[in-house]
Amino acid sequence: MPQLGNKMWKYVVLDIELGAIKDFLSKTLEAVDTEMAIICERDEASEFCGLDDLANALFVPMQREAIAIRAVFYEINALVEWELYGLASKPYWNSPRHAATSKSPGDVPIDEASSIKTVHDIPIGKARRLIERYYRINLSDVSGFAEVQHVRQVVNAFKHLKGFKDFRRDVETKVGEKLQPTRENASEAIDAAGVFLSSLWRELKV
Repeated sequence: MPQLGNKMWKYVVLDIELGAIKDFLSKTLEAVDTEMAIICERDEASEFCGLDDLANALFVPMQREAIAIRAVFYEINALVEWELYGLASKPYWNSPRHAATSKSPGDVPIDEASSIKTVHDIPIGKARRLIERYYRINLSDVSGFAEVQHVRQVVNAFKHLKGFKDFRRDVETKVGEKLQPTRENASEAIDAAGVFLSSLWRELKV
């Protein structure tokens, strides 16, 4: 059986990781749909006393769906950022500032381990700039970039603002307006990550 090269393995691993996220979303939504169908059947059989009882019964599966969708966004964002930090690692350590002070973990006493700085300690925006300068590429020109940037914005909105849109950055956003990513949005986010990372690797020939 022929062995896969290191470059091919990157695509294989990416396909496996994205496949796992797709499977998680699919299985979770399938369970939600089944539960919702049962609740609707109970409603048709007049098992609920009123709209409040029906709403209460629907609340948990609806929340489960929302959590699963957000989880997909979180996973996609983490996957993309992990790759970007990995690509930024070489220019980070080759920079004059860090090359002169870099140490391997084995060279640092245990009580000083917290002083070790790595590329993951810098903001993702700085990591992007390192990549662009070192590889002479504009990430915004890579297919799928705008979509994965949107994923990051959604994640940050839920992380810092409980899902509320930042009206200061979008004049069309009303105060108190919330993001409501859908199932379709989650599937699109998964596909966007595949497009962006594959396109980026081809551009960089890594």
